[in-house]
Amino acid sequence: MVNRTTPEKALLSLSLLTAITISPFAFLRWFQGDTSLAIFDGITSLIAIIFFLYILITRKIDIAKKIFAILVALAALITIIIKGESQILWVSPAIIAIHHLVPLRLARVFTSLLILAISIIIYPRVDLISFCTIIATLGLTASLSSVIFRSYYDKQNELSLLASIDPLTSSGNRRALDLKLAQVITSQNRETYTMCLILIDLDDFKEVNDDYGHAAGDQILVSVCELIVKHTRVLDSLYRFGGDEFIIVPLNMSIEATKILAEKIRDIIEQHRFANNIKLTLSIGVAEYNTLDTPESWISRADKALYKAKENGRNKVH
Repeated sequence: MVNRTTPEKALLSLSLLTAITISPFAFLRWFQGDTSLAIFDGITSLIAIIFFLYILITRKIDIAKKIFAILVALAALITIIIKGESQILWVSPAIIAIHHLVPLRLARVFTSLLILAISIIIYPRVDLISFCTIIATLGLTASLSSVIFRSYYDKQNELSLLASIDPLTSSGNRRALDLKLAQVITSQNRETYTMCLILIDLDDFKEVNDDYGHAAGDQILVSVCELIVKHTRVLDSLYRFGGDEFIIVPLNMSIEATKILAEKIRDIIEQHRFANNIKLTLSIGVAEYNTLDTPESWISRADKALYKAKENGRNKVH
């Protein structure tokens, strides 16, 4: 069974729901003699089914969403051109669908053009009060859709950020690390360049927790991350790999340059005095990316280097 993404499922549901909702009107209008609108409803339903099958088979949704949004707007507009203001009720679900299908800026452009076109079409056909009511309600629908979807996207972004951030240290978590390493290795398949990974372990950190408590230990972890971030480049990414282990993935650095950076970090932590005048040292393993590396094998080589640093007395880079 194919595991589909949430946007795929949403677009499949929307296209199928469109076909199911509109197709009965094609038959009803055909039997009532409203041939032109019946044919248009039939074509709209058929297009929706084609979209459903296209997404189901190809799983390509980016272009499909924009095209579907345009067709939804055109379908609402054409029904009004054919049948008049009695079809205005179809515009509100069309506006909501457009906001779901495309980015908010583009949705605002589509809905503004749609409402403008509708106002031009219906103005000569209705009295002033009806015209103002129709345009005001459509504008309100568009505005509310924009506000609701903006809130939804902001919340999604917030949840996505929380899902990739370690809540204590604000560094990246294991999920974010896995994604980063996958991106790095994928980029290596396109263009090979030097890439190194730094694995950091806090020496004898268990003793800090035992002697001063976990609250003090947590504060030290936060302080260590702040010091590392302060003395590394913006492009260098810091991730919490385990309880007191961290990984830095510097971009485009040789093994020699990475070792210099690692030594700098080690020295900064050694010279720093943490709360309660606690002194701390780091053992660090550095590994360069090899062509056939997986994320696991790359980290494993850094871990072996880290183990050698600890074997040689800790507070070292290997």
